[in-house]
Amino acid sequence: MDERLEKYKAEAIKKNIERRARIKEMWNNLPPFNNPEDVPDIPIADEKEYREFYVPKLIAAGAIPKKDLIDGQVYIGQHRRCKIARWNGKDDDFEYWRNKFGHHYIDTCNHFEDDDGFAMFVPIKLGKVEDFEPKK
Repeated sequence: MDERLEKYKAEAIKKNIERRARIKEMWNNLPPFNNPEDVPDIPIADEKEYREFYVPKLIAAGAIPKKDLIDGQVYIGQHRRCKIARWNGKDDDFEYWRNKFGHHYIDTCNHFEDDDGFAMFVPIKLGKVEDFEPKK
């Protein structure tokens, strides 16, 4: 029994290494972002790997760095709940309209450079103020 378990563990480790290599290869060849849907899901990574590998890859593909954001500007981008958000430079976060149980309200999320383990917004281009309206 122990031999089968060890074999299973070794296969699982090998598959995990192969999967991570495929993910890195995809990230090393990211095409430019034209639409929010072009932004890939960001894999779970330790903070060093995230900051040194994934953040620069996002920026190289067209994500707007935090230093280039304009207070009050609306941006088109990728978040798990929205494609349009407004940068609130005073509070250092994005605001977006959220619909929960039929009620619309403003919620906030971080810029992708400030990952805290929760969903974050990856801005890729400027939007229009009139786009920042709740969808009814």
